[in-house]
Amino acid sequence: MVKVTASNNVKAECVEEYLAISKELVERTNADDAGCIKYELCRDVNDPLHFVMLEEWEDQASLDAHMKSAHFTTLIPKTGGMTAGPPTLTLLEKVF
Repeated sequence: MVKVTASNNVKAECVEEYLAISKELVERTNADDAGCIKYELCRDVNDPLHFVMLEEWEDQASLDAHMKSAHFTTLIPKTGGMTAGPPTLTLLEKVF
């Protein structure tokens, strides 16, 4: 099992558009991507401009396929100018 966190700090004026794009990405990923166990967007309760995508995949191959999917390669570039820098990605594996 592979787990991923992808953190973004979104510009205040871009939050609504970022949420719309992210909603489509979450819905399409959960519906279409084989090996996806969980894919959800969360907001930091102490910083409303900080968003974290929590992902859980059956294996690395499933994650790799997701990152090549049409919805990922189309939607992710649209969020680039909406953030205050590149995302912080963390790849995790379950220990216990």
